Amino acid sequence: MMEEKKVQLDKVRRAFRNPNLRGWIPRYLLTILEQGEDIEDTLSKMEQVMPKYCEPRKFATEELQSLDEGSEKQNDWRSLLVELSPSVRTFWEDRYDNYINPNGRYQTLLGFADMRERYMGISHESSVQLLYGMGWKPVDTMCAYLLSMATNRMYSLSPDAVREAVRLDREASIRLLDKKVLGEAIVHHHFSYQMEWQKLWMEFLYLFCGFEDQTFLHMEHKTKKLKQQCQAICEKLANPNYEQLELEKALRACALLPSKEEMTAIPDKKFEKKQKAALLNAFICNYQWSYPDWMEIKAHPASRTMIQNLLWGCYENGALQNAFALEEDGQITDENGEVLSSRTFSGQKQIGLVHPEELTEMERDIWKKYARKKKWKQPLPQLKIPVCQGQYDLAAFTGIQVTQLFMITAAGKWGLYQGSGRNQYMSYHMADLLHGYGAQLTFDGIWRGPEYGPEIITIDKVIFYRFHHFLLWDHVPESLVCAPEELPARFVSTAMAAFQAIIGKGKKKE
Repeated sequence: MMEEKKVQLDKVRRAFRNPNLRGWIPRYLLTILEQGEDIEDTLSKMEQVMPKYCEPRKFATEELQSLDEGSEKQNDWRSLLVELSPSVRTFWEDRYDNYINPNGRYQTLLGFADMRERYMGISHESSVQLLYGMGWKPVDTMCAYLLSMATNRMYSLSPDAVREAVRLDREASIRLLDKKVLGEAIVHHHFSYQMEWQKLWMEFLYLFCGFEDQTFLHMEHKTKKLKQQCQAICEKLANPNYEQLELEKALRACALLPSKEEMTAIPDKKFEKKQKAALLNAFICNYQWSYPDWMEIKAHPASRTMIQNLLWGCYENGALQNAFALEEDGQITDENGEVLSSRTFSGQKQIGLVHPEELTEMERDIWKKYARKKKWKQPLPQLKIPVCQGQYDLAAFTGIQVTQLFMITAAGKWGLYQGSGRNQYMSYHMADLLHGYGAQLTFDGIWRGPEYGPEIITIDKVIFYRFHHFLLWDHVPESLVCAPEELPARFVSTAMAAFQAIIGKGKKKE
């Protein structure tokens, strides 16, 4: 027991030395913690002064309580001392019933979990479990999650912690599917938020938690929008090829897959933009065409020029057999300029966009020279992607500072997804929706709005993860996170190239 407290005390000391936190801590308490060498004596002296800093605040009105919480920004250093001080533990137990507005309770829970993770490396799941032991309820975690996902709050909450809350109180999680119940649980928000929370909660329960009871999805709902949302979730659950069908629908709409319907739109810049976005998505997802389908788009006047500026490959069982280019006269040639016959593509072979990771160094040089000779204007940065060869320096991104405008522009060129749908998003994602691979770049936040400028954004970290259904989070569940070496090299190096483009020549924060 004493050894555990020693470890915890060491974590607290390191946390209190952080310049971002140190100014919040009473000086006398800092002196006790820093000068004490004997663990029992240090904890005893700390406990003597802690009641002074744990006096519960009483507020006459809800407005005064909200103003107080806003001024503190929930930066409550007492959350770091729960395991060490009985007075602090009592403070958090008594605090639960002191909220006039339940939203304050949810925001406090978010701050509690964030503080402990940020300064002590303790997971959100462990922190909320600690709160449950002090009288807090799993439904508070669920409401805190929804509040953080759709409204302007400082903190995100780990979906793993919320999934555990669902397991602990299944009945409450089902009740929250009701829009009216949401409006009663999370107060003082426009009713439009209730619809957003309802959608988020449906996706969370069914697509992340794997909720088996689909009664709610098949109910006769009053609004058309809710019916469509339920139908979309049902289709994702029922069809494992849902994402591939959606990608093929997008490819078909811009003449990059054969279609039975004649194309009515006249190709213009908007059409070309859609083609580029669809090709980029196909490249990231490693989508492969059948040989007959590819030959049809090769002959289509609306797509022929676009696919001439790309490096294609013949694949068998997912492995590249031959790389080739499409000439202006319609011939298919290899790196030596030799024409490839249809026999090259016989059998079960597929056609896909080649990634530099799949080529040898000599082959990469040959094709780059070919592209320069032919003056290719590639619709996606295919041949410019650096080859990582299994070497991934994720730490190089941390602390880099770039302007907001540069970052947003670069992210748009790579087709990245923005994080959660609140007013301020704090991450970009690249996702291979067909195979369930994801990469996330986190930073200190960008406000959604019509104007962006020279404001400085600081990069936090890069992580890679797997998923079954793609959901956008600023806080990716720890249970999904994996090492980059566990994912295909072509996806990892593409994500690294995109994130490198975002930081550009940015410098480390001093």
